[in-house]
Amino acid sequence: MTELKNIRKSYGNNVVLDNFSLKLNQGSKNVVLGASGCGKTTLLRVIAGLERVDGGEIVRDEKIAYMFQETRLLPWKNALDNIRAVLKKEDFALADKYLSAVGLADAEKKFPHELSGGMAQRVAFARFLAFAESTDADLLLLDEPFSALDRETATKMLELLIEFSVGKTLVLVTHDESDIAFADNVIEL
Repeated sequence: MTELKNIRKSYGNNVVLDNFSLKLNQGSKNVVLGASGCGKTTLLRVIAGLERVDGGEIVRDEKIAYMFQETRLLPWKNALDNIRAVLKKEDFALADKYLSAVGLADAEKKFPHELSGGMAQRVAFARFLAFAESTDADLLLLDEPFSALDRETATKMLELLIEFSVGKTLVLVTHDESDIAFADNVIEL
């Protein structure tokens, strides 16, 4: 379980979260919606412990896997090696497994500059899934993971995520309201 109690987070005079509380029950599926700039990414970063808060308390006892909004692919590594970069050698087979699961097995030798934006995002998603499985993460945090994908591909990736996240706590930041159908909780900022 993860719980945020009376969180306050600001950047200078800009207060992003004020007296914000949230409880994420184990295994719950949560979607964070809101306009650009309203604090969705900040909330995710606070949950992950990547941002210091100005006040309040965070209680978390789960192992985290985090997918950033940017792909953060290493330009000197091909798609397969970008996934392997976050894995122990004994888990390298997960790179092949998830590259195939996102439909990019034939792109394993392509470097980031050779991938379209949507392909790069799917490689980053495959890396996230491989890392989450290898570390047995039970809190999955994803920041707009399908924003560069067409609706059909995004739907397939969302289905893969839902199947993968059974029994795990999921927090998905999105602009797309069609992504909320599976959610137990919708958090609007």
